[in-house]
Amino acid sequence: MEVRGRPLHFGVQLQAQRTSWADYAAAVRAVEQLGYGSVWNFDHLLPFSGPDDGACFETLTTLSAMALLTERVRIGSLVNGVLYRDPATLAKAVAQVDEMSGGRLDFSLGAAWAEREFKAYGIDFPPLEERHARLDEALQIVKLLWSQPRTTFHGRYYRIEDAPCEPKPVQSPHPPITVGGMGLATVRLAAKHATRFNMIGSPEKCADRIQKLERYCAEIGRDPAGIEFSLHPNVAVAASRHEAEALATRVAAANTVDLEANRASWVIGAPADVTATLRQYVDLGINHFVFALGYPFDMAFLRFLREEVLLGLG
Repeated sequence: MEVRGRPLHFGVQLQAQRTSWADYAAAVRAVEQLGYGSVWNFDHLLPFSGPDDGACFETLTTLSAMALLTERVRIGSLVNGVLYRDPATLAKAVAQVDEMSGGRLDFSLGAAWAEREFKAYGIDFPPLEERHARLDEALQIVKLLWSQPRTTFHGRYYRIEDAPCEPKPVQSPHPPITVGGMGLATVRLAAKHATRFNMIGSPEKCADRIQKLERYCAEIGRDPAGIEFSLHPNVAVAASRHEAEALATRVAAANTVDLEANRASWVIGAPADVTATLRQYVDLGINHFVFALGYPFDMAFLRFLREEVLLGLG
């Protein structure tokens, strides 16, 4: 099945918190063995919810290891935060991981949001308007570094002088660029820079953001057909709706997340219910799905999701 001329893609984000490296590495391999198309980590310095003293893996070292743990699946971080690293350092690291993976890396960048991490580690956390301006400049810089021999860029927040970036990424002209976020400023930046726009939320919310992205594309003369749409949901599927609700409750509790406050980002139900909801997203033009999975990593659940829902969608 194709959506807007693109095949359906199903990936898994393994949340790299409150786990051990042995368990995480085993889960990365298992996602590939189960036949999913991509495996992702996240970009945080602390667990994104609940107590801050649990394990949380550094993103780029983890991503490098994921490149070597796998052979087929694409890999990525959903999504990198623009404030954690200067864009030149990030561009260098991403190019290296793309080479290590044989050209299987998906790049992403967002405005960053987890304020307590920045406070804990003494990293500046400017207002949202500045974070979006930094995101715009950073996306310009990484694309320039990946596509030309040397780059000079003088922005308001970032400045580089006659800078090379070697090795270049394997993928040409560069790895796919995902811009993630539901704020209108982020949607506007996705229209300007992204090859993929990642969303979280209900079908109604996503439909609104797709319409706005198409409008922003028209304003700058870009064909929105060049941008892929993706969704990053939490999913709880089981034999019955009651069992699925119980599963969602357990998973949310294990990750100290308020299920009711975040229900719009969940898809919950029996296989037929989940299939019907995912079809609503597909009907909007979304073809790329990355399902969030926290520790403990339940491979039996991922197998059930793939066999009872996803194979039927594709």
